[in-house]
Amino acid sequence: MTDLAAYIAAMPEDQRAVAIGVLDAVSRPMTVREIERALRANGVTRSRAIKLAGTLKHFHIIAVAGPEVANG
Repeated sequence: MTDLAAYIAAMPEDQRAVAIGVLDAVSRPMTVREIERALRANGVTRSRAIKLAGTLKHFHIIAVAGPEVANG
């Protein structure tokens, strides 16, 4: 059992239910629209984002991160 699984298993039942709900929410695959919006927010043109999102939906992506930008 992983450390996270052991940690969750040791929680009281009500806390465990909330923790599992949160993990479910943040680990579900993104929808095509969510992928498209994330790509657009990171500088991909609309037409390209639509094409990419349609292709990427088959990979069950849970997050899209852009390049790191220095604050300054």
